[in-house]
Amino acid sequence: MDKEELYALLDIEDGTDFQYFENFADLAEAEGRISEEAMYALIQEADPKIFAELCESYFYDLLENIPDEQIDLYNLLENIKRVLIGMAEGIRRGEENAQRRLAEEMDRFRLWYSVESRVSCTTSAGEEVCLPVRDALVNFRLTRFGGEEWDFDFSAALDYELDEYSMTYSDLYEEE
Repeated sequence: MDKEELYALLDIEDGTDFQYFENFADLAEAEGRISEEAMYALIQEADPKIFAELCESYFYDLLENIPDEQIDLYNLLENIKRVLIGMAEGIRRGEENAQRRLAEEMDRFRLWYSVESRVSCTTSAGEEVCLPVRDALVNFRLTRFGGEEWDFDFSAALDYELDEYSMTYSDLYEEE
């Protein structure tokens, strides 16, 4: 999808309108291919401080709804969150290529989370399906509200190589 299609999906006129939780959720959960230039344009126009805050909120909600026994998935998502927030902070500090790196990492996360990852999910009737992490977590949430019981095996979905990005202690302090 090109920039216009991306902005229509996010229900924004330009990147400065990227200010709401729903904008970040729609971006993270988008299934279609987003062109590299469209993602980069969004990151260039969006306020990096707001982007970091939206990322923090989205991942907070996401991490609250992980099965208790899935510690590796929890830790992976926590680390992805820190990388994305750290890259947004890098834009604010004027780091070279920070916008391009954030655009690439956000797209990589989005593809892994909503499209490419495979979680083995078994229904109470013994039927097995493979779903992306996003859909498996939706089904987990539904079980909390009396939906069909599922067993989840996230082990095959844990293959996500984090971009090396270091944060200083002051970055962590500012994040708190």
